Amino acid sequence: MLAAIVFPYKTGPFMQKSIISLAILCGLAAPTLQAASCDSKFTPVSQIQGQTAESPFVGKTLTTQGVIQAVLYADSKQPKVLLGSLAADADNKTAEVILVPDHEMARLAKVGEHWQLTGTVREFDGMTALTNPSASKLCGKHATQTATAVTLPMQSLEQWEHYEGMLLNFPQTLVVNDSYTLARFGELLLADKRLMVATEVKKPGKAASDFEQQQQLSEIIIDDGKQRQNVEPVRFPTGGLSASNTVRVGDSAKGVSGYLLHTKQGYRLVVNQDPVFVASNPRPAAPAAKAKGELRVASFNVLNFFTGDGTDKAFPTKRGATDAVELGRQQAKMIAALSAMDADVIGLLEVENNGFAEGSALATLVKALNEKLGSEVYRAVLPTERPGSDHIMVAMIYRIADVSEAGKAAVITKAPFDRGSRPPLAQSFVHKASGKTVTISINHFKSKGSCPKQPTADSDKQDGQGCWTPARLEAAKTLTAWLNINPTGTASDYRLIMGDLNAYRQEEPLQRLEQDGWKHLAKPDEVHTSYVFKGRSGSLDHALASPALHQQLKQFAHWHINADEPEVLDYNMEHKSKNQIDAWYQPTPYRSSDHDPLFMDFKF
Repeated sequence: MLAAIVFPYKTGPFMQKSIISLAILCGLAAPTLQAASCDSKFTPVSQIQGQTAESPFVGKTLTTQGVIQAVLYADSKQPKVLLGSLAADADNKTAEVILVPDHEMARLAKVGEHWQLTGTVREFDGMTALTNPSASKLCGKHATQTATAVTLPMQSLEQWEHYEGMLLNFPQTLVVNDSYTLARFGELLLADKRLMVATEVKKPGKAASDFEQQQQLSEIIIDDGKQRQNVEPVRFPTGGLSASNTVRVGDSAKGVSGYLLHTKQGYRLVVNQDPVFVASNPRPAAPAAKAKGELRVASFNVLNFFTGDGTDKAFPTKRGATDAVELGRQQAKMIAALSAMDADVIGLLEVENNGFAEGSALATLVKALNEKLGSEVYRAVLPTERPGSDHIMVAMIYRIADVSEAGKAAVITKAPFDRGSRPPLAQSFVHKASGKTVTISINHFKSKGSCPKQPTADSDKQDGQGCWTPARLEAAKTLTAWLNINPTGTASDYRLIMGDLNAYRQEEPLQRLEQDGWKHLAKPDEVHTSYVFKGRSGSLDHALASPALHQQLKQFAHWHINADEPEVLDYNMEHKSKNQIDAWYQPTPYRSSDHDPLFMDFKF
């Protein structure tokens, strides 16, 4: 009878599945599987792999034997069976595992089984694979390979090929460098150190390129082993991701172990155990209160704060919150951050450019902030000229108890601020404690993205600066010339440029500002970060002062509440379950934006 059928595994996996399925349909138990006699002649796994990225046997049909090391992504459209050598060879340049991308093998094979397979050798998404197995035998049981210890950095990117498919462990403590795809794909980028945007620390061109190539040897993606999007719960960090249990860029990961795969996105490690995450970069408390008599100035990117006021239909707006509920969540996080900074003047970026009347984004922000503080503490700077036609604008608010406006707020809307770079806003303030007048400008230069469709001077020169460098350079030149004519009508030796200049420290726009006499408030040997992009940290947000004001500087810092946090801990509700909408959100400063705010104290 069918239930007594015994497979010597001389048929292919497809035939086996058909018979087993028939048995189940007939109400019978699945057949007993027994080992078969396997051939003594076969091509070892390590020989199929070879010493180079591509197998020397590509396109050939051959027979091999190996031990099932793992079955990965078993419930996906493309499961991956890892077949390891029966015995490792002496050549450390040949990997000891090949890929068998086959649904039937993924369903039938068990870890620790010794199989003989006949199939065609191909390179499958960069991995040497045995495809379309036409004959298979279960030869018995065999010990799986032990983990191979690996340390970062690699000597070359090609070195990863030597470990393809193998179980690796990293005895060193690794550092989290990116969590952008954590919630969607269950991934984290780790490295042996915090990786920097090349042009934050190196001059654009060859120096930056060499630095970045070296950094690529230090990184590896870890994967939760699920090939589905928006998996719940999120596996990392230890205990699962939540608003109070975060994993930040700069945190540590210990006990990292898993199977090395090569995919279209590069090398990744599918973990076989949960790493231990350590909060080496804990969430910072609010900045300490400013000292008596000092002036504190801050810059804060409010991440497209749009109220939709003045439009026929408020939501959805051009940017920002999808609906009123999201707006409330966004506003609560933003106000929590702004109210904790103890700043006398705050420059704001990415505010909806919908005027200054009640209901506008700026008026709504000021009203909410004052309600949080219990009285009218802040007022908005209101220029007489509309700050350009872009959907977003820069703005300023000030604490009326400590500073007062002097002269008239000014904006510049002529080229290059008529498109791309947003019109800067400048205003002079009298610091009441010292009687000194300080002119402050808040700025938002053209971004690096949305490159020209046709080659132009603003195209990416592949020097590390991205697109639109000439546009940002022209913005820097024009800004200096504009501030030199005292646009507020009030002259002062104490002048300040701050905001998102969309350029890193060693890039041309920053270098030009310093050449024109502005003093960066970060010390030359200090590396500051305010933004994380594709696993690299750097600062797009800067403050530069006139020499006279620079001499009065007591403190300059970024408040690291945003860029290091997983993006999904923000106010947005898309692509989240009801549980995640609640569990991943708190009305705290953390992930209130994608940029870290900066603040600086001056003592006259």
